[in-house]
Amino acid sequence: MRFGPAALALLFAVSGSACSLFWRAPVPMRAVDYPAPQGGARCLLVFLPGMGDDAEAFQQNGFVDEVRRRGLSADIVAANATIGYYSRGVFADRLAIDVIAPRRARGYQQLWLVGPSMGGFGTLFYSRQHTSEVTGVFAIAPYLGDRDLIDEVYRAGGLARWQGPPRVEKMTPDNYQREMMRWLQAVTRGQEPAPTLNLGFGDQDKLRRSDELLAAQLPPEHVFRTEGNHNWVPWRRLFGQFLDRSAFGASCR
Repeated sequence: MRFGPAALALLFAVSGSACSLFWRAPVPMRAVDYPAPQGGARCLLVFLPGMGDDAEAFQQNGFVDEVRRRGLSADIVAANATIGYYSRGVFADRLAIDVIAPRRARGYQQLWLVGPSMGGFGTLFYSRQHTSEVTGVFAIAPYLGDRDLIDEVYRAGGLARWQGPPRVEKMTPDNYQREMMRWLQAVTRGQEPAPTLNLGFGDQDKLRRSDELLAAQLPPEHVFRTEGNHNWVPWRRLFGQFLDRSAFGASCR
């Protein structure tokens, strides 16, 4: 899967970043580890950055501290899954091979993915391809598609009523958005397997309109909201809510 031109334009508009550094896709994908101080962690928590951010952004913006402050039994790894991996169509493969597989070999009981914006999309995209290995995700203000697709789903009366396309085995720049929306519809109908899906967004977020489509189909306890726009301040508050009220916080102790 590669992001198409329209999707890239929207991501640029949301993030305001066009730094050439983020368009690179070195192999292996770089990652930063934050092991649990007590050792022997039950869970592996994988952070995926948004457009214009890197792996270190999670520590810089307090996400690692939020986990540690609660004493959770979780090793953290922040993947440097920048836009270059998405644009080249290698995001899921590199994340699986370079970041997740070597760490899963340590025998964790659960694997959780967390990411904002493009990283939120990444949690869902990866989970569609690796459903059996992911326990759950927290997609924070995720990108869910271009405006034309979102308008189409709204005109249909929401995700539950939308007439999606047939399932495709291979996603391309032309079909991946509609296939991801179709998969979310099937998952929320109980027609296809998926990890536990959790969603969060700010009330003034630029992507709220699209995220409301998914929120309407999830159990209320899986949806987290706060004041704020598309930036790290509300994202950290949402992450704190997720740690306190989700299955991740309850089971990774």
